Parts: sequence; structure tokens; C-alpha cells
Amino acid sequence: MKQAEQSILDRFPIHHIPHGIDTEVYKPLNRNECRSVLGIPPGKKVLLFVADNFERRLKGGDLLQEALQILPDFLKTQTVLLLLGKNSEAIAQTVGIQTLNLGYVSADRLKIICFSAADLFILPTRADNFPLTLLESLACGTPIVSFGVGGVPDVVRPGITGYLAEPENAEDLCNGIVQLLEDHRLRERMSENCRAIALKEYRLELQVQRYMDLYSQLVKNGARKAQVA
Repeated sequence: MKQAEQSILDRFPIHHIPHGIDTEVYKPLNRNECRSVLGIPPGKKVLLFVADNFERRLKGGDLLQEALQILPDFLKTQTVLLLLGKNSEAIAQTVGIQTLNLGYVSADRLKIICFSAADLFILPTRADNFPLTLLESLACGTPIVSFGVGGVPDVVRPGITGYLAEPENAEDLCNGIVQLLEDHRLRERMSENCRAIALKEYRLELQVQRYMDLYSQLVKNGARKAQVA
């Protein structure tokens, strides 16, 4: 929207309608039960990373790899890295963290279990518009650590729903992971905020209503112009 307002399109009315998500499907499940289903040992901290293909540079798998390599050793021993996507073997072999690689997952139910099992969702993207995985994490009440690029800051709100690292800065990404993993109360508060914001701002029904309201407004404006003509 900001880009459009700063372009030659600024002479037209510009409306912002974000994507919605089915919050009746994507919702928090019992964390311990989800971890049991996935075979994650009790008492572990869980980081989730999702990418259709880990080798795509834009997805930032290399930045995540670098950030996890410098994670403090005491956190590495307490943490499980949950991976969804293709070609994730390189990360699993080099970060020194217990890893659970589920490969490509398309089933909503399994994705919801993974989001609900995770303490944090890590999105090390280099460039994105408004990733659906952000809304999936938000609706499941899972705080997010990501970079301040594209449409990510619309959802990842510092101190509220997650941590925004400086783009391309793996050390800052690591700082965000450490800060939120070590502060259980902050994570729980963020988890509640995530779900509340998903319900307030990103319900699928709200997206539909916003389009209907816009179309209705355009029709009325068109009818008034026709009457004047």
C-alpha cells in the first residue's frame, strides 16, 4: 500500500485488504499433546521453520543456519528444530541441534499440530509480501521471529507478537530467538496476543466483508456518477 501511494497510482483511491485465514481451522491445540504426537521429548523448547524449498535463497535457510550455529550451547541442548519443507538436510546436519524433519507437508491438520507444538516460528525471509505462514502461526498462537522486510511487520509486531530482526542480520535473528526462548512469560503473553489479533484483524469472514463493502461503495459511487451524467 505504501509503495502504491508513492507511485503514479497515487491519483487513485487505494484500499488495504489483508488476506484472511480460517481461524476455526487454524487455532491453538494442546502443546504437550501435539509434541507427543510428533515424538518430541517433554521439556524441550521447539523452533519451527517452514519453507517449500530450503534451497531457495529468498527463504533465508542460510541465515537461519547461521543464526542457529551461534545459538548458546545451553540452549542448543534444550531445543528441538522442527523442519517442514524440501531439502532441509543441510540445516539438520550443521546446526548442532536435535532436529525433526517432516519434509513437505500439505495437510492443514499436521501443520496446525506443528505450529501448536512450537514455542517460536522462525521466518528468516529475505523478501516477502504477506506470507500465509505468518497468519497460520498467528492464528495458532505461536510467536514469530523474522526480519523487517516486505509485509512481515504488519504481523510481526515487536514486543507484541514477536521479534523483528534487522534484515540479513543472522546475529540479530539469533538474539531474537534467545530473548524469546529465555522469557517464558513474554512468550505466553505474545501467544495470547497472536491469537487475539488473528481473530480481530485476519479472520477470513472479515476479508470477505471488506471486499463486499468496497464493491458496494464502488457500485454506489458509479450509480451517483451515472445520475449526475
